[in-house]
Amino acid sequence: MKKILLMLMLSLTAGTTARAQYISNGKIEFERKTNLRMSLNYEMTDEQKNSDWFKLMIDKLPQHLISTFTLDFDQDHSVYWFVKDAESGMPMMFGGKGPARENIVRTDFKENNFVAEKKIYETNFLVTDSTRKLKWKIEDEIRVIAGYPCRKAVTTICDSVVIVAFYTDQIMVSGGPESINGLPGMILGMAVPRLYTTWFATKVDLVEFEEPKLKESKKGKKVTYSELESELSKSLKDWGNYGITTIWWAML
Repeated sequence: MKKILLMLMLSLTAGTTARAQYISNGKIEFERKTNLRMSLNYEMTDEQKNSDWFKLMIDKLPQHLISTFTLDFDQDHSVYWFVKDAESGMPMMFGGKGPARENIVRTDFKENNFVAEKKIYETNFLVTDSTRKLKWKIEDEIRVIAGYPCRKAVTTICDSVVIVAFYTDQIMVSGGPESINGLPGMILGMAVPRLYTTWFATKVDLVEFEEPKLKESKKGKKVTYSELESELSKSLKDWGNYGITTIWWAML
C-alpha cells in the first residue's frame, strides 16, 4: 500500500511539473480593447457632448475598439509592435487610432534601455530612455491568462493613473505590453481604468526570438519620457480632458 501511495504521489508531482512551462523566449499576441464610448464621453467637453452632432454619432459607434499587438522576446531583447485594428466601422472624424496608439517599443534587457516609436498627432517621437523603475504592489489574486497562472500587481504612472497588471513567473522575462515592465515575470494582462483600456494575451507561442521585419523609424524627435511629458503638458494644457488622456497614452 505504501508503495502504491508513493507511486501515486510521484505521478501527480510529475504531472504538475510537466504542465508548468518555464520559458525565456517566444511570441505573445495581445488584444487591446478600448471602451470607445466611455473614452469619448470622458474626453469630450460638455458642449460637445450636448451637441446634436455628437448625440447622433455616438450611437453609431461600436462599443469597443479592438487592436492586435505582438511581443517577440527572449532574455536579452523584446519588440512590441502594432499589427492591426479590427474592423469597427468607426467614422474617421472621431480619430479612432488616436495619438501614440500604434507604438513600436524595442527593449534591451541587457543594457536596461529601450526605444519607443510614438506618433503623436503630426510629430514622430523616438523615446529613448532607461527601462522604467515602477513601484509595484504585488497582490494575492491569481488569474489564468493564455494558459498561464498570473499574479496581480498594481502601480501608477503620471502620479495618479493606476495600472493593474497580471504577470506569470513561468515566462522568465520581465517584460510586458508597451514599455510597462519590472515584475518578476512576463505581464500577460494589463488594464488602465482611466483609459478604459485592457491588454490581454490571447496566445503564447514558444519560438526562438527573431527580430520582426519592421520599418524602423530613422526620423523623429529624440526625447526621454520626462522630456516628452513636459513638452506635451505645455502644448496640451488648454485641451481639457482630451489633452490629459493624450499624455496618459504617450506615457505608456
